[in-house]
Amino acid sequence: MPKVASVCGFVGYRTEVANTALVDHLGRALASLRHRGPDGEGSFVSGQFGLAHARLSIIDLSEGAKQPMIDPTGRFVLVFNGEIYNYRELAAAYLADCSSLNRASDTAVLLAMYVRFGRTCLQYLDGMFAFAVVDLIEKKIFLARDRFGEKPLYWIKEKGFIAFASELGALRALLPAHEWRIDNRGLLLYHALGSIPPPFTIYMGLQAVRPGWWMEFSADGTVKEGSYWTLVPERLQVKTQADAIEGCRALLQRAVASRLVSDVQVGLFLSGGLDSGSLASLSVSQGASLNALCLDFEERSFSEFDLAGQTSRRFGLEVHRATITRTEFARNLDLFFLAADQPTTDGFNTFFVAQHARLLGIKVWLSGVGGDELFGGYPSFRRLGRLSALSSALKRALPSGAGRSFATYFPHRLRWGRIANLGRGGDPATLAYQCLRNTTPVCTVVNTVSPAMRMGHGEALELIDSVYPSTAYCTDDFQRATLLESQVYMASQLLRDIDNFSMVHSIEVRAPFLDHRLFGYVFSLARRFKQRGARSKPLLLDALPNSLPEAVAAQPKRGFTFPIERWLRNDLRTSFEALVFDSRNSAFWDLVAVRKLWQAYLTGRIHWSVPWQFYAFARWCAARHA
Repeated sequence: MPKVASVCGFVGYRTEVANTALVDHLGRALASLRHRGPDGEGSFVSGQFGLAHARLSIIDLSEGAKQPMIDPTGRFVLVFNGEIYNYRELAAAYLADCSSLNRASDTAVLLAMYVRFGRTCLQYLDGMFAFAVVDLIEKKIFLARDRFGEKPLYWIKEKGFIAFASELGALRALLPAHEWRIDNRGLLLYHALGSIPPPFTIYMGLQAVRPGWWMEFSADGTVKEGSYWTLVPERLQVKTQADAIEGCRALLQRAVASRLVSDVQVGLFLSGGLDSGSLASLSVSQGASLNALCLDFEERSFSEFDLAGQTSRRFGLEVHRATITRTEFARNLDLFFLAADQPTTDGFNTFFVAQHARLLGIKVWLSGVGGDELFGGYPSFRRLGRLSALSSALKRALPSGAGRSFATYFPHRLRWGRIANLGRGGDPATLAYQCLRNTTPVCTVVNTVSPAMRMGHGEALELIDSVYPSTAYCTDDFQRATLLESQVYMASQLLRDIDNFSMVHSIEVRAPFLDHRLFGYVFSLARRFKQRGARSKPLLLDALPNSLPEAVAAQPKRGFTFPIERWLRNDLRTSFEALVFDSRNSAFWDLVAVRKLWQAYLTGRIHWSVPWQFYAFARWCAARHA
């Protein structure tokens, strides 16, 4: 039976009264989403409601899976982006009496599950998804997003209308008369974290649905929202290391098997690391024949191709090499920032690997995202405990306001600003994580943005802290690191960038490590099962059906990065100074303060990621906001 995939983009609205202008704009909004779904499109307009959908077909374009999809009663209309991996199981277990159900379509199964169970259907879904259901009788709109945030969903509500879409660009096309103003909260979060965590966005009045949440907009204007899933430790009956390995192996194999289901060829994004290599081992053990794609660089110190080659030979993969030169990087920057739905300091790897993946003619690719967060690949897993203890000590030693003083008198001493932030009030684990992960200390950000965008230091700290989950129920620092890495950095930057920059090339990316059953199981295991000595990711490596090459398994975590530091200092320097120091940017930044940071970078006193955030925002503004 063919599998009909629903990876796509959608946009919709509800108005108080029928609006012919919005109907016209709906077509333009749909056109802005065609890169997400170049294989088919559909629209639905009825009275107050308008919906449009663009579809990327993994198998076919059968009318039975066309969207927007209307249930047999004519009451509910669905638009859906993503995949429900367990749709066959759901149809057999809960929808056996639905004789007219198209069981080959995860879209049809999702709609039938919603009609039968309402929002509690979310508990049964295994997949990556964002969807909207319109109730034409009660005039309600229901929105929901997957547990980790693999698929995006944005909404805006003002007097007289509600609108929602897979991308900000579609909402701008739908509402061209709206005043799209930069939100100072979004700007501050961007500079502190390198991305903008939900529910915030770069625009005032526009919000993102949080991962693992639903929202309901009633006819009377009432808005309800709630969480249907939270990453919390489960009580596991795991006594020995062998038990932990066996349980992990079974869930890994199940997760990979569900994401290999496709009637078209599936590829693997392969680096020289453990996560993508582990997916190669798991996939081949299930009989999959994969093409692998590896990004490479002229700069040998950044190349992972030799290690990727060892993995590909071990598992019999055909590996394709895509070398990104500084010339190609610079040539594609205009397209990169034009594709960026929101400003981001990252995303290059996904943009370029998806670009080359499309040239190979393969639409579906496996990614190792989530492996570091789950199995402890980041430095935060070993440093969080020490920095948490330091935070507690500094709270007793540092005077109040120390962070602001450092930022005022030593603007390029960002390390001291981070350390000072450790000493303020708050959860020590969260403060430690901010020290490890945040691009720029909050005190420096507050002094760098323009007076029009500036907020008080206390208000800024409160805003920053609001996007971090509570770690109170975690039992050890390994769990705390997994929670913070997956709910903040992964959700707001990695997954958003992966969706954004893969879909611009009409590529579907699947992430086996984000199977919620696997994630919940490994998260709940005691630390001793996941961290043993200096060995990297021992639980993952021991759970593999076939071992990785020794050189791959034994290497320390290195991270997949572009040689931007070299390119920014040389090839992009003129472009940086022309774009960033343009007087129009004084609406966002204190350009004198930004120039000081730029000089601190040129003289080797701060990391390249600090000036890069200004360059990335200036390029995004020129491409998308102007």
